[in-house]
Amino acid sequence: MQFIQPLFLWGIGAVIIPVIIHFWHQKRGKTLAWAATRWLQEKNQQPQRGVKLDNLLLLILRCFIVVLLAVLVSQPTFNGFGKPAGSQKIHLVQPDKSVVDNFRFELEDAIKKGEAIYWSTAATERLNDPEQLPDQRTFTANLLQSSINVLQKNNSELHLYLRNNHQLADAPFIRVPASYKLHAIVDSGRQPVRTYLELPANKKLFVNPSNQLTNGAVLNPTLRFQPTPEHAGPLTALVNFKNKTEQQTIVAALNALSEVYSLGIRVDIKRNPQTGYDWILTDQEVVNPVPKTLYLVSGKLKTPTSANVIYSEEKLTPQTAELVRTGQLPEWLGECLIRHFKLKPSAFPLSRQQLNTLFIPTAQSEKKQPERVRNWILFVFICLVGVERWMALKQNA
Repeated sequence: MQFIQPLFLWGIGAVIIPVIIHFWHQKRGKTLAWAATRWLQEKNQQPQRGVKLDNLLLLILRCFIVVLLAVLVSQPTFNGFGKPAGSQKIHLVQPDKSVVDNFRFELEDAIKKGEAIYWSTAATERLNDPEQLPDQRTFTANLLQSSINVLQKNNSELHLYLRNNHQLADAPFIRVPASYKLHAIVDSGRQPVRTYLELPANKKLFVNPSNQLTNGAVLNPTLRFQPTPEHAGPLTALVNFKNKTEQQTIVAALNALSEVYSLGIRVDIKRNPQTGYDWILTDQEVVNPVPKTLYLVSGKLKTPTSANVIYSEEKLTPQTAELVRTGQLPEWLGECLIRHFKLKPSAFPLSRQQLNTLFIPTAQSEKKQPERVRNWILFVFICLVGVERWMALKQNA
């Protein structure tokens, strides 16, 4: 048995309180002179003191209640109930021929060992033969997250087999079990044509060969770029949130992003009807999105219907979002900007740092068995308190 809040176990020391109170009431009192006592017999004047059996049971009951309360607030967990014998390996494979060919040895070895292997599809189909690819070849980050949620089990080790390209970063993050291993291959095609932004002061914003967002007076001559920019002029953003804390957080992140890359983003808190916004960040539902505008909607769990609308399940505040707590919000906003303006080709591989940021390990959820045990402890505690009150009132103790 383990405790989530073991410090509260010091509360067991409070068991001395009912003991002290009990013996305080049992001590001999001081005799007070009273005229009528001279008519009473001597034996009737002797108070009956000492520890009675009933009072002793009441004392034990009160001490047990204190101990039970300390154990209850310490939140015990019983890891021994229903614990699997060993860790189970689960393999999740992107339905792609190059992925299968590259990891054929690992997949065939897993099949020989009888380990569970699945395709990352809408139905999360069981893989029996690596040569037979499923009919559905569409692969997105949201589809990958859905398959992971289906296969995530207690005490399991998840192995992911993927093609490393920028398509993975369509979602702000991908939650994986605490025990996971990533097997990724890099696309090896010819150098793709890139896009860039034309900023004020004749600065150009693009992604350099190191897969980093940068700007300069001229484009990198070793890369291939489109003849015209994807966007020209200053960037305008509308930040419209009902939650003032979230609004201040977003504004600060945009200012940090703008300062680092010299973007000169103009941020409006209230909508200007005469301004065509390049970026709208809000916690309200988007109706009829403008195709060239990037929308970021927080606190919504929905499947995007437009490529320029991004939904974040979490509200972007330090209390609710890990991106904000870890200081990664400006970086993620920059990734959203890169994807919207297609500054990085879809076949461009992610860096190791980006992969580590994208995949967020999460602890396994608590089993229901310890929760039921704690509920029973709470039920016993309430019953004992009721019995103690009944005995105390009956004996006037």
